[in-house]
Amino acid sequence: AGRSASAQLSLVRATPPQPLEADREPAKAESHAGEARAAPAYADKGRPDEDRAAAGRTETWPGAEGKPGKGRPAKRPPALPPWPGRLPRPQPAVVLPRPLGAVVLDEAGFPVGVSARLELTAPPAALVVERGRPVEVTGWTGPWPVDERWWAPGESRRRARFQMTLADGRALLVSLVGGHWAVEAVYD
Repeated sequence: AGRSASAQLSLVRATPPQPLEADREPAKAESHAGEARAAPAYADKGRPDEDRAAAGRTETWPGAEGKPGKGRPAKRPPALPPWPGRLPRPQPAVVLPRPLGAVVLDEAGFPVGVSARLELTAPPAALVVERGRPVEVTGWTGPWPVDERWWAPGESRRRARFQMTLADGRALLVSLVGGHWAVEAVYD
C-alpha cells in the first residue's frame, strides 16, 4: 500500500551485497604482512585458547616455528575459587555413620566456641570424645563454614568444621553445630 514495485524489488537483489569492512580486514592483513604472517584468531584448527591451555600445549605464531623465544605459553583458564565449605586434601578415610558427641577444650579446660565471624574463642588444647578422657590437640586447621539449606528457615543448618590431630596419633574431622561439637570423620 503506497510502496512502489522497485522499492520492494530492492529487498531481493540479483547481485550479492558488497563485503563489510570487517570482512576485508584479513585480506588487508595478508597484503601488508604476507600470507605466512596473517593468521586467524584460532591458529589451532579453530579451537579456543581455553581448549589449548587445557591440553597443555604451547602455541607459536605462523612463521615463527623453530625460532627461540617466538612461541608463547597458551593461556591458562583462571583458577576458580574453592567451593564454599570444601575441605582441603586429604579427604577423610572414614565418614562415621553417626557423628560422635565431643567437647573441645582450651588450655584452662573451658569449652571452645566459634563466633559469628568464624573466630575461635580460644585455641583448641584438648578433645573429649563422648565420655572418654581428654586427649591433647597437637594441631588443628579451620574453620570451614557450611551453611546448608539457608533458603529454608526451618531446615537451615550452620556448622564450622575443623581438622584436628591428637597426641594419640588420630586425625579427625570435627564440627560445631548449634554449640555442640561432634566427630564426623577419621583420617588415615
